Formats: sequence, C-alpha cells, structure tokens
Amino acid sequence: MESWLVKELNLRYEPVAIFLSNEKPEGVLQGKEGQWSCTIPLFLAAAKGKTAVFERKTTCCPGGKAGLGFGQFPNYPGGIEYFLSVGKSGVLEGEGYLKDPELGREFVECLPITDIPYQYVILKPMSQVDDTKEIPELIVFYVNNDQLSALTVLANYYRPGIENVLIPFGSGCQSIFLIPYAETQKENPRAVVGLIDITVRPMIEPDMLSFSVPYKMFLDMEENAKGSFLEKHLWHKVVARMKKQG
Repeated sequence: MESWLVKELNLRYEPVAIFLSNEKPEGVLQGKEGQWSCTIPLFLAAAKGKTAVFERKTTCCPGGKAGLGFGQFPNYPGGIEYFLSVGKSGVLEGEGYLKDPELGREFVECLPITDIPYQYVILKPMSQVDDTKEIPELIVFYVNNDQLSALTVLANYYRPGIENVLIPFGSGCQSIFLIPYAETQKENPRAVVGLIDITVRPMIEPDMLSFSVPYKMFLDMEENAKGSFLEKHLWHKVVARMKKQG
C-alpha cells in the first residue's frame, strides 16, 4: 500500500495497519500462551517491518485484554480502581495515575470497553498491506513531534472545527486501539494521540508518540494532503531539519 502522505512525512518507522480477524496469519510474532507480555513491543516490531498478532486466549495482560477489545478488565487483586490510584496495603502498590479510587472507578466507566467478535488483532506494516483485498480498521503512525504536528494540522485542514484530534488519558494499548476503535463507529471520527502512558514511556524513544486514525479518515487525509501545507516551504524547512538530525 503506497501513500503520498507517508512519503512527505519523512517517517522514521512504518505506519501500522490494524486488522481484526478470526484467522491467524502464518509466521507472525505473538506472545506465548500463559506468559505475560505487553502490547507495545509487538506494536514497535510492526512499525519496524514485522507482522504481529494478539490472540484472545494468549493475551495475558489484564489491561491488554481490555485495551485490545477482548472484553472487560479481568479482576484485579484489590480492584482496578486501587491499582490505578493509591493501591492497597499488603495487596498491591498503586500506580498513582489517578488521585483516589473513586476517580479510578470513573475512568474505567468512561472507557469504551468492547468485546470484538474476533479472535485476533493483527498489526501489519502498512507497506505490506494489499489495499485491493484488505481493509484495515486503523492506521497507527509512530511519530516524532514534527510529524505529530503535521498530522494534527492535516486532520483539521479539510474538516470544520478545531477538535478533530483527541489526546485522551489512558494506557498505551487503549490509546493505540481501544479508544481509536470506538472512533471508527462514529459518523465524524477523530484521530487519537497516544503512548502518553508513563508505564510505556521507558519502552519507546523519548521523542515519539502514536497517532491512530480510523482507516476512512486516513483515506480522507491522504486525498486532501496534496495542495496543503505539506507542499509549502515551511514544511519543507521542517523536513530539512529532520533529515539533518537523522
């Protein structure tokens, strides 16, 4: 799958196409059944050219199950609202991402939890997508600040309003898949900036974030990219700086 927009962004890594399926591709990366693993390393592997898959029965991370659309959070010892906030003495240490358990409970209630009717969530490098046969749910960019700025501007370039991009509070997998997937169900979906989760920040490069966009919105952005600021001298100046920095 080729993209003029992707070429103009001067990306360091490939965009990742996310598919839902009941059939698992052969020769893909995935976690082992019964062994905890995080979503983010496999997302990064896809951005570096490898197809990765998350399987309902082998996704052991409780947050990952919910973040990948495999239903509600499994039970946390002491309750997830305590895990997200202050913890429980002798049971678990809280993450301190929310001030108290009440806010933790409200956060969970605000999430667009879903149970997708599929067994597999597939992450595939966009260059390997055959867009004559395959239709992704989402395209996820792994971008630096300059590229994030460009995508945010472009997402607003051809649409009314100033809030066509969302930066929600949430975990890494929620921001890459769960929340953007909920946007795909809307008439006017928004793009979602992610990987702000402090838990996953040590796993990624310090200048990088994600930008997840419903596939139809990606096609609209692609169609509207030519004629935009991406063909103007100011963006070319930014690209020259990125190339100079390597």
